[in-house]
Amino acid sequence: MGDMRSIDGRTARRERNREDVVEAALSLIDEGEPDPSIDQLTKRSGLSARSIFRYFEGLDDLRRAVIRRHFERVGPYTDLPGAGSGPFEERVRRYVDARIKVNEAIAGPARTARARAPYAPVLADDIAEYRQMLDAQIRKYFAPELAKRPKAEVDDLVALIVVVVSFDGWELLTRDHHKSRSQIRRAWMHALNNLLS
Repeated sequence: MGDMRSIDGRTARRERNREDVVEAALSLIDEGEPDPSIDQLTKRSGLSARSIFRYFEGLDDLRRAVIRRHFERVGPYTDLPGAGSGPFEERVRRYVDARIKVNEAIAGPARTARARAPYAPVLADDIAEYRQMLDAQIRKYFAPELAKRPKAEVDDLVALIVVVVSFDGWELLTRDHHKSRSQIRRAWMHALNNLLS
């Protein structure tokens, strides 16, 4: 019985320490560090580098855990009530506002995931899964408008909307084109109105 308690205690401690590292990484990201180093994580978490690598299979495993936790945090922003119901203009406005909130909230981890994806298949898989979620959300949210079109056109249209409102689109508009939040909101509402009406 004592052995079982010590195993349970070690498992609980391992999980707690793993959580501490993830939370340390998230706090550094919140402070503007997009991809915290091991040195920063040891200082913030109070754990040694050796301990950190006991809890994660490598840096990409750690990054994946951090990115997934961050997406859990912003999950409520991705929930859109009233899918497919209500006036079209109102749904466009709600959808665009939700996408802006999500893109602002995921900035640090999304940059890290995008930068590491070519070298880390698990992160590339997570990005693909997220894009599939966006695809499904658009199909559900704008079902009345999409129902009037042929399947091939719907597939093209949904893919185009995913590109427009994706984090990549957000980054291009904010960083490369120096557009403000209100300018992006106006442009996205105009684009979705034109594409879907």
